[in-house]
Amino acid sequence: MIENGWGNNMEKQFRALPDEYRVEVENEKQGTIERLQYIVPNLDNGKDAKQLNVYLPYCYDTTDKDTKYNVLYLMHGGGEDENLIFGGPGQNRELKNILDNMIANGDIDPIIVVTPTFYGLKNGSKYKKEVYNVESVDHPIPIMETKYFHDELINDLIPIVETKYNTYAVSGNKEDLIKSRQHRAFGGFSMGSVTTWYTYINCLDYFKYFMPLSGDCWVFGPKAGSSKAKETAEYLANIPKLKNYTPEDYYIFSATGNLDIAYPNMYPQIYAMKEMKDSFIYSPDTNEGNFYFILCDGADHTWYWVNQYIYNILPDLFKD
Repeated sequence: MIENGWGNNMEKQFRALPDEYRVEVENEKQGTIERLQYIVPNLDNGKDAKQLNVYLPYCYDTTDKDTKYNVLYLMHGGGEDENLIFGGPGQNRELKNILDNMIANGDIDPIIVVTPTFYGLKNGSKYKKEVYNVESVDHPIPIMETKYFHDELINDLIPIVETKYNTYAVSGNKEDLIKSRQHRAFGGFSMGSVTTWYTYINCLDYFKYFMPLSGDCWVFGPKAGSSKAKETAEYLANIPKLKNYTPEDYYIFSATGNLDIAYPNMYPQIYAMKEMKDSFIYSPDTNEGNFYFILCDGADHTWYWVNQYIYNILPDLFKD
């Protein structure tokens, strides 16, 4: 039973990524990247093909149906795509090296990581008129894509991924996906973080772990994490109550830097969430709480830092 025993002064400390984790491990310990295509419907009664990348750990064996793997769905930021994080088959970008090293050194259990994209939204034109009602912002951003990606995620993407690979989902139907929610996490950077908050709001039945990085919740509009911090925190706190979840049933691990453009909008929301202690029990110890925030001194809005946040948070996922 999680108890609210930590004060607001107890913070999760940032740990710098060891330099050796940025380089490739020996060949036999290297994971692989696969590219997977899936189909989503469009409003013209047709089908659109989308791509995603899948990281498989070095020990993954397609024929070994007895070994199951937890799955992290990781979303890119605005103006990026599904290839930004891993590149694609045959490439060894930094996050892949980090995963390979963490698994090889026993920092985390072997894990599957999926990198989709919110662009090319399922039934995307359905929401075009809604865009006209959105206030102008500083630069073009995927407002509707992040808001409605959850439909595609649950109905089209996860069933394809988790029936193809050796995961804890017995099948791709919703009942089985709900039963396996403790083996599934969603995270993202920047607009991927915005997507993560929407996933928490709309898909709590399907995910136990959430990792919003350098991005606030936009349920009340862009930058509402600062302009409507209390309202946003109250809204987020009410989501699990509506579904009769207790704090042991979900975890939110977040991070940003004090030089990050997202910091002025994210920090007020996080601070307000700390006060919602019946839903968010703030603690750096996941045995004591279900919510923490890493604030990194000197960090800006780049993947150089985001990859380090992921390095810090990964060991706290899937502890059940």
